[in-house]
Amino acid sequence: MALDVALDLGTAQTRLATSTRGLVLDEPTIAAIDTRSGSVVEIGYGALDVIATTPRHVVAYRPLSQGTTVDFDVTARLIHGLFARAGLGGLSRARVVVAVPTLATAIERRAITQAAVQAGARDVSLIEAPIAAAVGLGLPLEEPVGSAVAVLGAGASELAVLSLGGIVTGAARRVGGADIDTALATALRLTHGVVVPPATLEWCKFTLGQARASRRSASHEVRGRTTNRGRPTTVTVESDLVDGATRDVVASIVTMFQECLGSTPPDLSHDIAKRGITLVGGAAQLSGFDQLLTEATGVVCTVAPEPDRVVIAGLEACLGETIALRALTRRATR
Repeated sequence: MALDVALDLGTAQTRLATSTRGLVLDEPTIAAIDTRSGSVVEIGYGALDVIATTPRHVVAYRPLSQGTTVDFDVTARLIHGLFARAGLGGLSRARVVVAVPTLATAIERRAITQAAVQAGARDVSLIEAPIAAAVGLGLPLEEPVGSAVAVLGAGASELAVLSLGGIVTGAARRVGGADIDTALATALRLTHGVVVPPATLEWCKFTLGQARASRRSASHEVRGRTTNRGRPTTVTVESDLVDGATRDVVASIVTMFQECLGSTPPDLSHDIAKRGITLVGGAAQLSGFDQLLTEATGVVCTVAPEPDRVVIAGLEACLGETIALRALTRRATR
């Protein structure tokens, strides 16, 4: 019997589930590369551990950016390594379902498909992330009513209005939580002359950051190293600095929401006004983001429970549903 595998291949995090075991992997989308030989030394959390204890010629590399692959070979080896880590070796009969952003081009979709095939999959189906999220949320996707879901990830953000099994209207941007991390790293380097670990940037973003303007002020001491001499140091990070780093990304996503809702057919707009918009993805957890979007659009926006795992839950729900899956993937594989 063929094995069914669901794969949410994200810019920052990759999740893998099977039809028999559910979610089995949730690891960073990162590989440790030996720059001398070009070989992949480790992947996921193992890569983070290796990079911290090995020579300089072993570097961290993220093969996906803005929701799509930027290095086909490393992506294939990363997927192969994740399959092996999950105990799914010998996947010659496996059917793999992968989520892709709506803004992924035909070339980008083909690259993801071929990477999964090279990693050992027999058959690969692509489902656009908002549709997978709608399935994961249990929205009435096949009914003649409008539902809206926003997938706010690390590399891409998208909003889709769905009805009768497909996307009626949508909007997407190649911006997300990773851009906030980059902006914050730049601000810390220019303001304090310090470099901090990625995990610290992530912590500051969600603990000190606020998408919606407020009068609150907070700060926290973080450890890093100076940019001029590389010495260990401690600096105080203010919430205002983090808010400044989030501003451009938040503004771009707000504009995306307004554009999408502005082009939605009136009948579906009425449904969305009654039902609201559900936010999923890691960036949806930014403090005050749901309130800001509600104020900017006039439509109630709420964050789903465990928003970073909604897409993989939807993909997992699609496993084994051959007829429904074929309909859902028709548009994604265009």
